[in-house]
Amino acid sequence: MLITGGLSVLVSVLAISALAVNDFRATRANDLAHAAMLARILEDQATRTVETAELALEALANAPALESAAADPRRMEEALGQALTGLSFLRGLAVVDVGGRVIASTQGGDAEIFVDMRRLGAKVAIGRSVLGGWTPGRSLQGIRLHGPAVQAPAGVAFVPMLYGYKNQAGHELVLVALFNPDSLSNFQHLTLESDSFSSVVVSFDGQILATSGAAAGLMGTRVHQRIPVFTQYLPRQEYATYRGAGVLGEDQLVGFRASGTKPLVVIVEEASRSAVQRWLAESRALLGIGVALVLLVLGLTFAVWRGVRTREMARRAIDAAHARVAQNERELSVLMRSVQELIFRTDAAGVITYVNARWTAFTGGGMGSAIGRKLQEIVEPQSRNDVLKVLDPRSVEGVRACQVLARFAEGKEMMFQLAVVPLLADGRVAGFAGSAVDVTERWVAQQQLQAQIVFQDLLVETSPLPISVTDGQDRFVRVNKAWEEYKGKSRDTMLGRELAQCIPPDEAKVHQSSNTQLLRWGGRALLETQVRHGDGSRRDTRIAKAAIEDEHGRVTGVLSILMDVSEFREAERATQEARDAAEEASRAKSEFVANMSHELRTPLQSILGFAELGMLRGRSQPKLVGMFEDIHQAGKRMLTLVNDLLEVSKLESTVGTFHLERIDLRGVVRPVIRELEPLLERSHLMMDVDMSDTPLVAKADPLRFQQVIRNVVANAIKFSPPGSTITLQGFMDPQGQAHVVVQDEGPGIPESEIETIFEAFVQSSKTKDGSGGTGLGLAICRKIVEAMGGQIYARNVPASGAAFHIILPARGQAETMPAPLGLE
Repeated sequence: MLITGGLSVLVSVLAISALAVNDFRATRANDLAHAAMLARILEDQATRTVETAELALEALANAPALESAAADPRRMEEALGQALTGLSFLRGLAVVDVGGRVIASTQGGDAEIFVDMRRLGAKVAIGRSVLGGWTPGRSLQGIRLHGPAVQAPAGVAFVPMLYGYKNQAGHELVLVALFNPDSLSNFQHLTLESDSFSSVVVSFDGQILATSGAAAGLMGTRVHQRIPVFTQYLPRQEYATYRGAGVLGEDQLVGFRASGTKPLVVIVEEASRSAVQRWLAESRALLGIGVALVLLVLGLTFAVWRGVRTREMARRAIDAAHARVAQNERELSVLMRSVQELIFRTDAAGVITYVNARWTAFTGGGMGSAIGRKLQEIVEPQSRNDVLKVLDPRSVEGVRACQVLARFAEGKEMMFQLAVVPLLADGRVAGFAGSAVDVTERWVAQQQLQAQIVFQDLLVETSPLPISVTDGQDRFVRVNKAWEEYKGKSRDTMLGRELAQCIPPDEAKVHQSSNTQLLRWGGRALLETQVRHGDGSRRDTRIAKAAIEDEHGRVTGVLSILMDVSEFREAERATQEARDAAEEASRAKSEFVANMSHELRTPLQSILGFAELGMLRGRSQPKLVGMFEDIHQAGKRMLTLVNDLLEVSKLESTVGTFHLERIDLRGVVRPVIRELEPLLERSHLMMDVDMSDTPLVAKADPLRFQQVIRNVVANAIKFSPPGSTITLQGFMDPQGQAHVVVQDEGPGIPESEIETIFEAFVQSSKTKDGSGGTGLGLAICRKIVEAMGGQIYARNVPASGAAFHIILPARGQAETMPAPLGLE
């Protein structure tokens, strides 16, 4: 038994040793993975901070406010101060010329001093930015050339970012942003405050720019020659983990990540000795179990049952260790996924103590604007009770979730799925950690779906056609008001009852036969039969039926629509031929209008929209802007042609209500002439406007009268030879009527066509050369003028050209009248 016990003890010691080694390796792998994750988070924040500053400098360089203040340094400093308000991570902003003279600065005393441009960084090109190194000092006075430099306390420094641009005068200037390294250090401290890791932000040349605190004494020093991050990995690998020399010592667990867009490297490290000590502290229970296991194995020599118990305890210890490793992996996975969303932390009262960079993306403000605010005050009033429930420290729930509505930048409403977990300390809730996922698109879709359902219900209920719905057992489940009126029965007495109990047997038989087929095969059916009306008469009725399918494609009911066709049947023989012709004409017109509207206007609007977007975004590339302008002009010409063709559909409709009022026509005509001036210049024409000095008062609709003037003058421009003059006269005739004459020097109008040109689709034979339109403009002009009680006619001028006369009466009082504009 002693030999057996000794072997058992030896086996137990080897097993515990192997388990300890395996646990130590797993813990070290987890530490390296955690360091890599922290490096990724800190690199993302540092890169976003630098990119935010770069975008702000670019926007500031192109801002009209800065350009307009260029001649006044004081106004330029005000513009810089306004830009600095939203950039809490900057110490200041300044404008410096290429010689090093500070033109304007947000920090007092910097203006008009000369600074050493070499200490700010490499020479920057126009439209480019350069990130400098760690520079001691609180402002630019720390690197001034002439006069004593202002000394700052030890450790106070800035990191300059330069952005080159030219002002309108052509002078090359440099925008200088002074990064506060402490802003990066604060984020590192917040991210690492619960960990034993330390971090530093290093430039590509190895200079330390910011630290979480442990390397504060090394700020500004260069480490590129003594750590493997620079000597072995960069630039071949942008991220990696290893054990070896780090910034803070020779034996470190190191994880680093280089920014993909900025010259920054984030290094996260932990002393190997600290990792070992932490592992020993966490593994005391495991080592104690090992000792107990050895003692129990020794007891096997004397009692077999003690050995069985020892083996069971060892198995439980191994399971607990595996469960702890699995839990660490799950927590790491959750953290990695939530980094892409808004992450926040609050105290026990719900006051925000930390948010990640996604806060800026949602609100447009800095992360500092959220600190100190209560979470329930950020959301809309209707969501505050939900926030208070998930932040209730008395709740025993673990993960708590709710949906909240918030309004951020530009008043935009956003819906978030909020998930909150309480943070416990000594058995009490010390705060909350959570994430917010943007579910606005899903919420808007739900709102739209609900509105669509309500709208569909309203359509069914207000439909003039009797509509009913039956289920798979031919029982009524819905009828609309028109059905109640048609059948003379209340829906309260119908719903839930079978067809045979509610309608005559012959009708029920017709319905049941059709419903059976539809319930079996689906699809639609159209039948006609005689239906008993609510007044007792029997009427010829056409019944349209359609199978209703559920989300799985199974037929669950039948929709029936009744159409009373008694009167149509009585008049069918007499009107068949006329109806066929009318239906054909209506169908052709509808197809024409629908095709023109949906097939031409919709893509044309998209072309014009993208062309305008291209002109806006391509202003820095004249050749590209020219191409987009050509596309835009061609699209406008095509849209004008489509609009002219669509005017055909208005020939048989009513334009709308005319709002007649007593107006002076001179103030209505002149804006139209100014609007057409570009067209006159392109056609090399002169416009002679001769309006009466006295008011031309008439009763007219201002917008409709402007439409008439625009069409008539546009026609004159279209058919006038280059170099000629178009004359517009306005005066009061002897009858007290307002008289407007538009005269051109074009080819004139044949006498036989003086009246016919005002008819729809008719053009003068002298203009049928492709320069004319659709032949609708003058026809619509005549109908508008006649609707206002006036007249329009044309006369040839003896020399050359034609004159169009527009006469409007002057009524005595204001009125609003409906005016149909149908062209017969």
